Amino acid sequence: MENKGRKYRILAVDLDGTLLNSEEDISDKNAEAIFKAKEAGTIVVITTGRSTSSAMKFIKKLSSCGPCITYNGAVIRNGEDTLRELLIEEDVVKELLTGLRGLGQNPILYTDDMRFYNELGDQTENFFKFSKGFEDRIIRVDDLFSRRWRGIIRISIFTDEKQIERLEKEIRSKYGRIVRTTQTYFPGWDFWIYEILNPDATKSSGLAYICNLHGIRREEVIAVGDNRNDIDMLEWAGLGVAMKNALPDVIERADYVTSRSNDEDGVAEVIEKFILPPSERHGKAFQGHRSYPGNTQ
Repeated sequence: MENKGRKYRILAVDLDGTLLNSEEDISDKNAEAIFKAKEAGTIVVITTGRSTSSAMKFIKKLSSCGPCITYNGAVIRNGEDTLRELLIEEDVVKELLTGLRGLGQNPILYTDDMRFYNELGDQTENFFKFSKGFEDRIIRVDDLFSRRWRGIIRISIFTDEKQIERLEKEIRSKYGRIVRTTQTYFPGWDFWIYEILNPDATKSSGLAYICNLHGIRREEVIAVGDNRNDIDMLEWAGLGVAMKNALPDVIERADYVTSRSNDEDGVAEVIEKFILPPSERHGKAFQGHRSYPGNTQ
Protein backbone atom coordinates (compact mmCIF):
# COMPACT_ATOMS: atom_id res chain seq x y z
CA MET A 1 0.00 0.00 0.00
CA GLU A 2 1.41 3.40 -0.96
CA ASN A 3 1.09 6.53 1.14
CA LYS A 4 -0.42 8.63 -1.68
CA GLY A 5 0.40 11.82 0.21
CA ARG A 6 -1.88 11.15 3.16
CA LYS A 7 -0.92 12.97 6.33
CA TYR A 8 -0.92 10.65 9.33
CA ARG A 9 -1.16 12.65 12.53
CA ILE A 10 -1.11 9.82 15.10
CA LEU A 11 1.16 6.79 15.21
CA ALA A 12 -0.13 4.20 17.72
CA VAL A 13 2.50 1.59 18.58
CA ASP A 14 2.21 -1.56 20.65
CA LEU A 15 5.15 -2.54 22.88
CA ASP A 16 5.75 -6.31 23.20
CA GLY A 17 6.45 -7.96 19.86
CA THR A 18 6.22 -4.61 18.07
CA LEU A 19 8.35 -1.75 19.37
CA LEU A 20 10.28 -3.99 21.78
CA ASN A 21 12.71 -6.56 20.44
CA SER A 22 13.20 -10.05 21.84
CA GLU A 23 15.47 -8.60 24.53
CA GLU A 24 12.58 -6.42 25.71
CA ASP A 25 14.35 -3.23 24.67
CA ILE A 26 13.84 -0.41 22.18
CA SER A 27 16.54 -0.34 19.52
CA ASP A 28 18.35 2.91 18.78
CA LYS A 29 16.96 2.87 15.26
CA ASN A 30 13.34 2.55 16.42
CA ALA A 31 13.83 5.18 19.13
CA GLU A 32 15.31 7.68 16.72
CA ALA A 33 12.64 6.98 14.11
CA ILE A 34 9.98 7.78 16.70
CA PHE A 35 11.76 11.03 17.55
CA LYS A 36 11.83 11.92 13.85
CA ALA A 37 8.11 11.12 13.56
CA LYS A 38 7.41 13.61 16.31
CA GLU A 39 9.61 16.17 14.58
CA ALA A 40 7.51 15.62 11.45
CA GLY A 41 4.40 16.58 13.46
CA THR A 42 3.06 13.12 14.32
CA ILE A 43 1.75 12.33 17.81
CA VAL A 44 3.25 9.02 18.96
CA VAL A 45 0.99 7.00 21.28
CA ILE A 46 2.17 3.87 23.06
CA THR A 47 -0.71 1.37 23.20
CA THR A 48 0.00 -1.66 25.35
CA GLY A 49 -1.60 -4.40 27.36
CA ARG A 50 0.99 -3.85 30.06
CA SER A 51 0.15 -2.09 33.30
CA THR A 52 1.11 1.57 33.46
CA SER A 53 3.99 0.89 35.85
CA SER A 54 5.32 -1.87 33.58
CA ALA A 55 5.19 0.36 30.49
CA MET A 56 6.60 3.46 32.17
CA LYS A 57 10.31 2.74 31.73
CA PHE A 58 9.82 2.51 27.97
CA ILE A 59 7.63 5.59 27.85
CA LYS A 60 10.27 7.54 29.77
CA LYS A 61 12.95 6.40 27.35
CA LEU A 62 10.83 7.76 24.52
CA SER A 63 10.59 11.31 25.79
CA SER A 64 9.05 12.22 22.44
CA CYS A 65 5.87 10.23 23.13
CA GLY A 66 2.42 11.72 23.56
CA PRO A 67 -0.35 10.14 25.69
CA CYS A 68 -0.06 6.44 26.49
CA ILE A 69 -2.74 3.75 26.52
CA THR A 70 -2.14 0.94 29.00
CA TYR A 71 -4.10 -2.08 30.29
CA ASN A 72 -5.37 -2.66 26.72
CA GLY A 73 -7.31 0.60 26.74
CA ALA A 74 -8.53 0.74 30.33
CA VAL A 75 -6.13 3.53 31.31
CA ILE A 76 -4.96 6.59 29.38
CA ARG A 77 -2.17 8.71 30.84
CA ASN A 78 -0.49 11.90 29.71
CA GLY A 79 2.62 12.26 31.81
CA GLU A 80 1.50 12.13 35.43
CA ASP A 81 -2.12 12.94 34.57
CA THR A 82 -4.72 10.19 34.24
CA LEU A 83 -7.08 11.09 31.40
CA ARG A 84 -9.27 7.99 31.60
CA GLU A 85 -9.57 4.97 33.85
CA LEU A 86 -12.19 2.29 33.19
CA LEU A 87 -12.77 -0.06 36.12
CA ILE A 88 -14.66 -3.33 36.36
CA GLU A 89 -17.73 -2.78 38.54
CA GLU A 90 -17.57 -4.27 42.04
CA ASP A 91 -20.58 -6.54 41.58
CA VAL A 92 -19.17 -7.76 38.28
CA VAL A 93 -15.82 -8.57 39.89
CA LYS A 94 -17.60 -10.61 42.56
CA GLU A 95 -19.63 -12.50 39.98
CA LEU A 96 -16.57 -13.16 37.84
CA LEU A 97 -14.56 -14.51 40.75
CA THR A 98 -17.34 -16.93 41.59
CA GLY A 99 -17.42 -18.11 37.99
CA LEU A 100 -13.65 -18.39 37.66
CA ARG A 101 -13.42 -20.38 40.86
CA GLY A 102 -16.02 -22.78 39.47
CA LEU A 103 -13.91 -23.17 36.34
CA GLY A 104 -10.84 -23.96 38.42
CA GLN A 105 -9.00 -20.85 37.24
CA ASN A 106 -6.41 -18.83 39.15
CA PRO A 107 -6.93 -15.12 38.43
CA ILE A 108 -4.72 -12.13 39.19
CA LEU A 109 -6.50 -8.88 40.10
CA TYR A 110 -4.93 -5.58 39.09
CA THR A 111 -5.51 -2.18 40.64
CA ASP A 112 -3.55 0.84 39.50
CA ASP A 113 -0.61 0.05 41.79
CA MET A 114 -1.18 -3.44 43.25
CA ARG A 115 -1.59 -7.02 42.00
CA PHE A 116 -3.39 -9.68 44.03
CA TYR A 117 -3.51 -13.46 43.65
CA ASN A 118 -4.22 -16.60 45.68
CA GLU A 119 -2.67 -19.49 43.75
CA LEU A 120 -1.30 -19.70 40.22
CA GLY A 121 -0.88 -23.44 39.82
CA ASP A 122 1.26 -24.55 36.89
CA GLN A 123 1.85 -20.93 35.85
CA THR A 124 3.42 -19.77 39.14
CA GLU A 125 7.00 -19.90 37.87
CA ASN A 126 6.08 -18.32 34.53
CA PHE A 127 4.23 -15.46 36.18
CA PHE A 128 7.01 -14.45 38.53
CA LYS A 129 9.73 -14.80 35.89
CA PHE A 130 7.64 -12.80 33.45
CA SER A 131 6.82 -10.12 36.04
CA LYS A 132 10.32 -9.77 37.48
CA GLY A 133 11.72 -6.31 37.04
CA PHE A 134 8.57 -4.47 36.02
CA GLU A 135 5.65 -5.59 38.21
CA ASP A 136 6.02 -4.76 41.89
CA ARG A 137 3.62 -4.96 44.81
CA ILE A 138 2.42 -8.47 44.01
CA ILE A 139 0.49 -9.72 47.03
CA ARG A 140 -0.83 -13.18 47.86
CA VAL A 141 -4.19 -13.14 49.69
CA ASP A 142 -6.03 -16.13 51.16
CA ASP A 143 -9.50 -14.63 50.72
CA LEU A 144 -9.20 -13.58 47.09
CA PHE A 145 -12.50 -15.19 46.06
CA SER A 146 -14.56 -14.00 49.04
CA ARG A 147 -13.20 -10.47 49.51
CA ARG A 148 -15.10 -7.43 48.23
CA TRP A 149 -12.87 -5.77 45.62
CA ARG A 150 -12.82 -2.13 44.52
CA GLY A 151 -10.75 -0.31 41.94
CA ILE A 152 -10.09 -3.37 39.77
CA ILE A 153 -8.78 -2.46 36.32
CA ARG A 154 -8.13 -5.96 35.02
CA ILE A 155 -8.46 -9.62 35.87
CA SER A 156 -5.78 -11.75 34.20
CA ILE A 157 -5.26 -15.48 33.85
CA PHE A 158 -1.89 -16.91 32.85
CA THR A 159 -2.64 -20.07 30.93
CA ASP A 160 -1.79 -22.29 27.97
CA GLU A 161 -3.34 -22.52 24.52
CA LYS A 162 -5.64 -25.40 25.48
CA GLN A 163 -7.44 -23.27 28.05
CA ILE A 164 -7.88 -20.16 25.91
CA GLU A 165 -10.73 -21.50 23.79
CA ARG A 166 -12.51 -22.90 26.84
CA LEU A 167 -12.17 -19.64 28.77
CA GLU A 168 -13.40 -17.57 25.86
CA LYS A 169 -16.45 -19.76 25.39
CA GLU A 170 -17.39 -19.82 29.09
CA ILE A 171 -16.66 -16.18 29.96
CA ARG A 172 -18.21 -14.65 26.88
CA SER A 173 -21.35 -16.76 27.10
CA LYS A 174 -21.94 -15.85 30.75
CA TYR A 175 -20.50 -12.35 31.05
CA GLY A 176 -20.10 -11.07 27.50
CA ARG A 177 -22.56 -8.22 28.05
CA ILE A 178 -20.79 -6.81 31.09
CA VAL A 179 -17.08 -7.31 30.34
CA ARG A 180 -14.64 -7.38 27.48
CA THR A 181 -12.09 -10.15 27.02
CA THR A 182 -8.85 -10.26 25.09
CA GLN A 183 -5.94 -12.64 24.64
CA THR A 184 -2.21 -12.11 24.25
CA TYR A 185 0.36 -14.75 23.33
CA PHE A 186 3.97 -14.40 24.50
CA PRO A 187 6.11 -16.62 22.24
CA GLY A 188 9.26 -16.17 24.28
CA TRP A 189 7.49 -17.67 27.28
CA ASP A 190 5.07 -19.94 25.43
CA PHE A 191 2.01 -18.94 27.43
CA TRP A 192 -1.13 -16.85 26.97
CA ILE A 193 -2.60 -14.13 29.12
CA TYR A 194 -6.39 -14.09 29.11
CA GLU A 195 -7.72 -10.72 30.25
CA ILE A 196 -11.09 -9.50 31.50
CA LEU A 197 -11.75 -5.76 31.36
CA ASN A 198 -14.41 -3.08 31.49
CA PRO A 199 -16.58 -3.52 28.36
CA ASP A 200 -15.43 -0.16 26.97
CA ALA A 201 -11.72 -0.83 27.47
CA THR A 202 -10.17 -1.32 24.05
CA LYS A 203 -7.12 0.11 22.37
CA SER A 204 -9.35 1.52 19.64
CA SER A 205 -11.60 3.34 22.12
CA GLY A 206 -8.49 4.78 23.72
CA LEU A 207 -7.31 6.04 20.36
CA ALA A 208 -10.74 7.50 19.63
CA TYR A 209 -10.57 9.34 22.96
CA ILE A 210 -7.16 10.82 22.09
CA CYS A 211 -8.33 11.71 18.58
CA ASN A 212 -11.26 13.63 20.04
CA LEU A 213 -8.90 15.60 22.28
CA HIS A 214 -6.83 16.70 19.30
CA GLY A 215 -9.52 16.98 16.62
CA ILE A 216 -8.01 14.14 14.60
CA ARG A 217 -9.92 11.76 12.36
CA ARG A 218 -9.40 8.00 12.53
CA GLU A 219 -8.29 8.08 8.88
CA GLU A 220 -5.28 10.06 10.11
CA VAL A 221 -4.14 7.26 12.47
CA ILE A 222 -1.61 4.49 11.89
CA ALA A 223 -1.79 1.60 14.35
CA VAL A 224 1.00 -0.99 14.57
CA GLY A 225 0.79 -4.31 16.45
CA ASP A 226 1.44 -8.02 16.44
CA ASN A 227 -1.01 -9.78 18.77
CA ARG A 228 -4.72 -10.45 19.20
CA ASN A 229 -5.13 -7.59 21.63
CA ASP A 230 -4.07 -5.26 18.80
CA ILE A 231 -6.66 -6.37 16.25
CA ASP A 232 -9.37 -3.89 17.24
CA MET A 233 -7.07 -0.88 16.84
CA LEU A 234 -5.63 -2.17 13.55
CA GLU A 235 -9.15 -2.50 12.14
CA TRP A 236 -10.20 0.89 13.55
CA ALA A 237 -7.25 2.97 12.34
CA GLY A 238 -6.93 4.53 8.93
CA LEU A 239 -3.93 2.28 8.36
CA GLY A 240 -3.59 -0.94 10.33
CA VAL A 241 -0.07 -2.39 10.25
CA ALA A 242 0.87 -5.90 11.37
CA MET A 243 4.45 -6.77 12.17
CA LYS A 244 6.18 -9.45 10.11
CA ASN A 245 6.26 -11.53 13.30
CA ALA A 246 2.56 -11.04 14.07
CA LEU A 247 0.15 -13.90 14.69
CA PRO A 248 -1.53 -15.15 11.48
CA ASP A 249 -5.00 -13.85 12.42
CA VAL A 250 -3.51 -10.38 13.04
CA ILE A 251 -1.80 -10.37 9.64
CA GLU A 252 -5.09 -11.32 7.97
CA ARG A 253 -6.77 -8.19 9.32
CA ALA A 254 -4.00 -5.71 8.54
CA ASP A 255 -3.78 -3.24 5.66
CA TYR A 256 0.00 -3.55 5.53
CA VAL A 257 2.53 -6.07 6.86
CA THR A 258 6.10 -4.99 7.57
CA SER A 259 8.97 -6.70 5.78
CA ARG A 260 10.98 -6.49 9.00
CA SER A 261 10.21 -8.05 12.38
CA ASN A 262 10.40 -6.51 15.84
CA ASP A 263 14.03 -7.70 15.95
CA GLU A 264 14.72 -5.94 12.65
CA ASP A 265 13.36 -2.46 13.48
CA GLY A 266 9.97 -2.99 11.87
CA VAL A 267 8.54 0.12 13.53
CA ALA A 268 11.24 2.24 11.92
CA GLU A 269 10.18 0.74 8.58
CA VAL A 270 6.61 1.96 9.14
CA ILE A 271 7.78 5.45 10.06
CA GLU A 272 10.14 5.69 7.11
CA LYS A 273 7.51 4.49 4.64
CA PHE A 274 4.37 6.30 5.81
CA ILE A 275 5.35 9.29 7.94
CA LEU A 276 8.75 10.79 7.10
CA PRO A 277 9.24 12.91 4.01
CA PRO A 278 11.55 11.31 1.40
CA SER A 279 14.53 13.42 2.45
CA GLU A 280 14.34 12.01 6.00
CA ARG A 281 13.77 8.33 5.23
CA HIS A 282 17.27 7.03 4.70
CA GLY A 283 19.68 9.52 6.19
CA LYS A 284 22.79 8.93 8.26
CA ALA A 285 20.74 9.43 11.41
CA PHE A 286 19.43 5.90 11.03
CA GLN A 287 22.91 4.41 10.94
CA GLY A 288 24.37 4.93 14.38
CA HIS A 289 23.57 8.55 15.25
CA ARG A 290 22.35 8.60 18.86
CA SER A 291 21.33 12.13 19.73
CA TYR A 292 17.62 11.53 20.18
CA PRO A 293 16.10 12.64 23.51
CA GLY A 294 16.14 9.97 26.16
CA ASN A 295 19.25 8.23 24.88
CA THR A 296 21.85 7.79 27.61
CA GLN A 297 24.65 6.28 25.58
